[in-house]
Amino acid sequence: MTDNSLNKTELVAKVAADSGQSQAAVDGILNTFFETLAEAVKNDSKVTILGWLGVERIATAARIGRNPQTGEEIAIAAGHRVRLTAGSRLKTAAK
Repeated sequence: MTDNSLNKTELVAKVAADSGQSQAAVDGILNTFFETLAEAVKNDSKVTILGWLGVERIATAARIGRNPQTGEEIAIAAGHRVRLTAGSRLKTAAK
C-alpha cells in the first residue's frame, strides 16, 4: 500500500512551486492561517471558506463513560470540541 499523505513541509513546497512564492512566505501564510483558525475557535466564531471548509467550536455535554480495562464507570466532564465540515468542492474532489 502506498502512503499518499502530504505533510506540512511537502504542502508548503508544493504551494510554493505552484504559486511562484518562496517556501518561507508560504510557510508564514499557512502558520498565520492556522493561528487565525485557532483564535476564531477559541472565541466561539465559526470560520467558513465557502465550498471548501467549515470550522466551529461545539459544546459537549457531561456524560458517563466506561474504563475499557476495568469496566468501571467514570464521569466525563462537559467540554468543547472542534467540528470540521467539508464543503461542496472538497466533497466533489473526494469522489
